[in-house]
Amino acid sequence: MQIAFTYNLRNSDAEEEAEFDLPETVEAIASALRRAGHDVNLVEVSGPTSNLVARLEELSPDLIFNTAEGSHGRFREGFYPALFEQLGMPFTGSDAYVCTTTLDKRTTKMLLDAHGIPTPRWRFVDKVEQLRGLSLRFPVIVKPNFEGSSKGITADSVAEDMEALTAKTSSLLEKYPMGILVEEYITGRDLVVPFLSGASPETGGILEPAVYNYRPEYVQDKRFPVYDFAMKSSGFNAVSIQIPADISEETRRNAMKMSDRVFRFLGIRDMGRVDFRVTEDGDLYFLEVNALPSLEPGASIYLAGALAGLERMDQVLNTIVQSASERQHNAIPYPFVAASEARARQ
Repeated sequence: MQIAFTYNLRNSDAEEEAEFDLPETVEAIASALRRAGHDVNLVEVSGPTSNLVARLEELSPDLIFNTAEGSHGRFREGFYPALFEQLGMPFTGSDAYVCTTTLDKRTTKMLLDAHGIPTPRWRFVDKVEQLRGLSLRFPVIVKPNFEGSSKGITADSVAEDMEALTAKTSSLLEKYPMGILVEEYITGRDLVVPFLSGASPETGGILEPAVYNYRPEYVQDKRFPVYDFAMKSSGFNAVSIQIPADISEETRRNAMKMSDRVFRFLGIRDMGRVDFRVTEDGDLYFLEVNALPSLEPGASIYLAGALAGLERMDQVLNTIVQSASERQHNAIPYPFVAASEARARQ
C-alpha cells in the first residue's frame, strides 16, 4: 500500500514542540510500516499548507498515516484530519471533530461526566477573577485546558491554598490565555488504557491497562507527584510502564469497561488512550483521553498490544492501517481507488 506518513518534526526541546515527533520516532514508525510491506513517503507538514496539499496530490496515496497535531490554536489537532477529509484522502485516526473535542479538557469532562464517567471536580478559568467562590477541595492542580504532553505542568502545579492557586493561575494564564483547568488533585497513580481497533476482538480493541511508576529520583522531593513536562521530556527515563498493572481484577475490569464507554461515546477511531488516576482503594477518576496517542517506541500501546498477540511495532501499526483502510475504502474517491488498482496491476 502507498502510504503518506504525515507528522510534525520536533527540532528542539522547547515546550512549544512537545507534542511533535522526534526524528528517531519518525524513523521508527516509517521503518515499521515498511517492514509491514508498505511503500512509505515521509511528509513533514510544517510550512505553507498549499505546499502540503500539492505534495499529497502528487503522491496520491492509498492512505495517510497521520501523527501531525498542528502548532497553533484550539483547533490545531483537528486541522490536518479536516484537511484530509476535504481533499477526499483516507487517513488513520479520529476525525477533526473528535480531535478538537478531546483536546478541550473542559468539553470532554462535561460530556463524559454527563454519561456517568467519574472525573475530579474542576473549574475552567480564563480570568483570575473567576476563582472567587471556588468550592473545590484543596489541593488542586492547575493545567492548560487546550494542551497535551504535559505542557504547562510542572512540579509546582499543585496548589494547597487560595493564595498559591491565585499566583499559579495568574502565571499560567499569561502563557496560556485561552484558559486553564483547576482540578481537584487525586492522590494515587497514573493508569492508562490503550485502544487499538482490530486488536483483541473479545474486548472491542480495549487493551490491557498499564500503570506508570515514577522512578524515585524524579519524585523523592515532591509532595504531590505528577507526570510533569520535565519528566515527560526525559522520555521513559522518569517512569517505568508496568503491564499488566498491579491492580485488583475488579479495578482492571472497571478501567476497561469505563474506557470502552469513553472511546465509543466520543467516537474515537483506530487508536487512542484513556488516562486515569487510580487511588489506593481502586477508585478510578478520568483525567483525559488522547485521540492521537504516543507512538514512540516503548509506548504503552505497544506493550499492551504485545499482550494481545501483536508482539512487534510493525504489527501494531499495521493494525491501525488495516482499521483505517477497512473503514474508509468505500469512501475513497475514484481517482485514488484507480491509482491503487493500477499500482496493484504493475
